Amino acid sequence: MQATKPVQFSQVSQSQPIQVKSKVSSKQKKSTYIAGITIESTAKLLTNILLSICVTSALLKLLPHYQSIQEKLQVIESEIETTTERLNNEKEKFSRYFDPSQAQTIMQEQSNRLDSNQIPIIWLENNSIQPSSESNSSL
Repeated sequence: MQATKPVQFSQVSQSQPIQVKSKVSSKQKKSTYIAGITIESTAKLLTNILLSICVTSALLKLLPHYQSIQEKLQVIESEIETTTERLNNEKEKFSRYFDPSQAQTIMQEQSNRLDSNQIPIIWLENNSIQPSSESNSSL
């Protein structure tokens, strides 16, 4: 038969608690963590302040340019308005000049000639005609 060896257990060594060492190292970790957070926050704040200054200066430089462009835009819009009015007038004239029903009227306006069916009427001022005394008494 086979002989079995007895099982031997090794002794578990009980060491001193490491709590004292961990307290000291946790304080160091905390202070380095706070210092790191402080440095990071300061760097972010300075970066944001620098970016704000750059953006503000860029906007101040662009403001006069923006104002001059707005003035030019107003001038162009007023020119467009006057040109649109002139275009509408020209369209009305064009449609009138090429309207066959108004051709006779336009020819008379342009040439100062009268149609043979029309009789010219000349208005005289009232001062040139002296009314007779009989016509005044009848009124």
